This record gives sequence, C-alpha cells and structure tokens, in this order.
Amino acid sequence: MRTSEDRLVDLIRSSGLDVHTVQGDEPGPSVGTAWRAMAGFGVEPSASLPLKGDLEGVHRLWLEHARRADVIGEDGTFLLTAVVTGGSAVGWVRVRLTDDADVARLVDDQGRIEFIARSGSGGHICGITAEEYEYWIVSLTL
Repeated sequence: MRTSEDRLVDLIRSSGLDVHTVQGDEPGPSVGTAWRAMAGFGVEPSASLPLKGDLEGVHRLWLEHARRADVIGEDGTFLLTAVVTGGSAVGWVRVRLTDDADVARLVDDQGRIEFIARSGSGGHICGITAEEYEYWIVSLTL
C-alpha cells in the first residue's frame, strides 16, 4: 500500500525536481505553520496568473519570486511540500532544481497547482496556491 510519503515523493519527482531526502518538520517551521501563513488573513500575492489558461509561464514566474525571496540555495536546493493526502504529516522534502523541473506539474487531486517551497534556514517561503479565479504566488518571511 502506498504511503503519504510515497505519494508526495512521486508527485515531486513527476515535476522534474530531484528528490534528495525526506527531512520532516525539524528544524521548523513546520509544514502546517507554512500553510497557515500562506492562508493568513491579509496575505496578498507577489504575482498572480489566471486559474484557467496557459500555464507555460508558471515555473519561470515562481522561480523568479522564489529566488528573490531567498528560498533557493546557491546549489539549487530548497525544501518543498505539496498537496497530497497526508502530506502535512510527512513534512518537508529536500529537493534540487533540474533543467527539466516545472512546478506547474505539482497539482493536487483537483488538478490545481498547490505547493510551498521553503528556504533551508526556514525563514522564507514562496509557494503557489489556487484561489477563486487565480493562482497566487505568495512569498513570505516567517
């Protein structure tokens, strides 16, 4: 039987990111803390894209904001979580960017892009969340 960890790692690999290790929630902040921050009252997007339509520029736009927010290390690594059943309990997965990576492939069971990337230090996050009519790219300092 496939576990939540299996589903999360498989989804991440399907996006073209290189999975290094499942790190869990230590050191924090936890996946739950990051999702609550992304959904917080008053949170505004750093950028937005139409929910329906061409998603070709999603990866490029997210990458631009993630780099600006100091989420991606000099070696191309960062921590990641995405929406899969039980994914929050798995915690963070350490990944590395590849030439084939495309975060637009990090879709939930409803076909929507939903994920959070976190800096190795834990101080910064940059993710994509589906809102009513748009995808929001949200960058926050925790």
